[in-house]
Amino acid sequence: MRLSDALEELQGLEGAQTHRSWWVAREAVRDVARSDGRAVLTLEGGLTAPVSRRYARALRAAGWY
Repeated sequence: MRLSDALEELQGLEGAQTHRSWWVAREAVRDVARSDGRAVLTLEGGLTAPVSRRYARALRAAGWY
């Protein structure tokens, strides 16, 4: 499934695209750190999700970090 198709299926859930190949549920975020000038989200279970510059501004505006 293409990510764009999956994003349509996720309408109504609280989450966001953080990178070109990542969508993260907001409730799964446990920590936010900066690495090499970019944000990295630590998720439940220890997985880390990158935040690209393209999506960083929208995530900051939405209060994710």
